[in-house]
Amino acid sequence: MSKIAKTFFVLMLLITVFTGCERQSDTINSVATFLRVTEKDYSDDYKEKWIVGYNSSAQEIEEVQIEIEDARLWNLIEVNKEYFVSYQGSKEKGYGLGQIEHVGDENTLR
Repeated sequence: MSKIAKTFFVLMLLITVFTGCERQSDTINSVATFLRVTEKDYSDDYKEKWIVGYNSSAQEIEEVQIEIEDARLWNLIEVNKEYFVSYQGSKEKGYGLGQIEHVGDENTLR
C-alpha cells in the first residue's frame, strides 16, 4: 500500500471515529414505562403541548416532560391517571410521545 493510500485510510478512520463519538453524546433514548401524569400544560400560542409525570413503579421519583403533537390526544389525557407510555428523546432536547394507553385497557387499538 502506498504512503498516500495509508494516509488516506488513517484520515478516513479518524473522521469516522470522531463522527461516531460526536453522535454518541447526543444519544436518543427510547423508554416504555408506566407513567403517572402529574400535570399537563401548553404554550401561550397553543403550538406546544406537553404532559409531566413520573414512573409510578420506580424507587426514585424522576419527573419527565413529554411533548404531545396531537391536540386531540392531549385533550384525552387526564391528570392523576396512570398510563403505559413509550417516548423517545433526550434530557437536553426533550422527549416526544410515541404511544400511550390506559393501564389495563385490553380493548384499545394498537
